[in-house]
Amino acid sequence: RRKERQYRQQPENKRPTITMPPNLQEVKLRFTRRRLAKVMGSLADRETEPKEGEEVGGILVTQNFNSKIVSPRDLPTYTPLRLGSVSSKLHVPFAGQVPTLRLFLNEMFQGVTEEEAGLGFDGSPCVKFGLHDKQVTVTTGKTRSVAIVEWKASSVGDIMADSVIALLMHAQSSAASIRLTSKPCSHKRTPETPSAEDTGEEPERKRPRTLLRIFHDILLEQFDSVDAVYEARKATFEINTDTRLDQVALDDGKRLTCNVEIEFDDGNDVDAKIKVECGDEKLGKNVQECLKNVAKSLNPIKSE
Repeated sequence: RRKERQYRQQPENKRPTITMPPNLQEVKLRFTRRRLAKVMGSLADRETEPKEGEEVGGILVTQNFNSKIVSPRDLPTYTPLRLGSVSSKLHVPFAGQVPTLRLFLNEMFQGVTEEEAGLGFDGSPCVKFGLHDKQVTVTTGKTRSVAIVEWKASSVGDIMADSVIALLMHAQSSAASIRLTSKPCSHKRTPETPSAEDTGEEPERKRPRTLLRIFHDILLEQFDSVDAVYEARKATFEINTDTRLDQVALDDGKRLTCNVEIEFDDGNDVDAKIKVECGDEKLGKNVQECLKNVAKSLNPIKSE
């Protein structure tokens, strides 16, 4: 009845199309909408015309059904919006020394910068460390037993700040910090390995040797017989086993030998060159992959 009434009320040439779907039937109405956005500001300032399918990176702003794409620095010019950032500052208790903090930061992060930041509470210069283009800074010496951590709030900055705070707490309580800040006693001792004071080596120069010994320990956990030969920044390991990777024992008297060579270039204490030669190709690849993963875990964190 309603459909017939609608037809009678409208002229014949203006009658709408009326459909009457059954009850409980889902009805979908599709509307095609074309959205047009104008590229403005520095994004539009270019010598060549953009090509079809070319990507444009910017901020899409819609106001009164009009859309425009602008770069973040052009927001105040073409929109009533303002671009801002939140800076965070945290005072962390730190009773350690600057050399200890320097060592821990360089072990954890890559590209750590260091500069003086005025005079501290006792008249000595304050030290300011910058991490990853100074996204996070750590200042020591302004206040007694306090380190100031500053960063700009972001997903990356917050994660880095959390790791720095955890590192500050660890740097003043770990056994390594106690060893670095303590003074040697007057008792005579005969250590198995010479210390840094005896050899005159800097901690940075000892890093390759320490890493090479870690590689040796990892191999000893996997194989019973691992012979090591150390040569400055290079180490050679000879692995002898009577079992293949698939747990199949070799014939009596036969042993499988795998030679591993790890070397650090001069001036580079981070990236190690790993070379593996083995009669069993599958075992050789497994050893090389294991050592590469260990090397990645020992490297300082890089910012992409």
